[in-house]
Amino acid sequence: MIKSAESVVMARTPEEVFQYVADLRNEPNWHVDIASVPDQTDPVPIVGKTYPLKFKPFMGKTDGTFTALDVKPGSRLEYRADFAGLQPRITYTVEPAVEGARFTRAVEMQPSGLKMLMTPMMAYMVPRRNKVFVQNLKRVLEP
Repeated sequence: MIKSAESVVMARTPEEVFQYVADLRNEPNWHVDIASVPDQTDPVPIVGKTYPLKFKPFMGKTDGTFTALDVKPGSRLEYRADFAGLQPRITYTVEPAVEGARFTRAVEMQPSGLKMLMTPMMAYMVPRRNKVFVQNLKRVLEP
């Protein structure tokens, strides 16, 4: 099992942060492994709905999806991603912080089949990429 959770505190309200990260169309602005999201994507995900995305992980561009598993308006989003034979569970949480809002992006993934051979490399890469993503979000959202 591969697990990673990275947090960042931003000088934005929790409502502003949640509104931004809930809209998957904003994902390519801060999550550099996502190339594009269709314009007609819901601004707040609907539980059970699957959203198409273009991923550009280190292995090249591929089609994929995010399926919304849980949405707690203002505080939590949970997705199951599906791309390149991987199905990570990705959770975004937004909490009030003295400085504004704390955003946490958590990833859990259990590679199977031949992808299990890549587990050591993914266990190294996932936390590093996750840290990049949350730092990018801070740069995008802070004035």
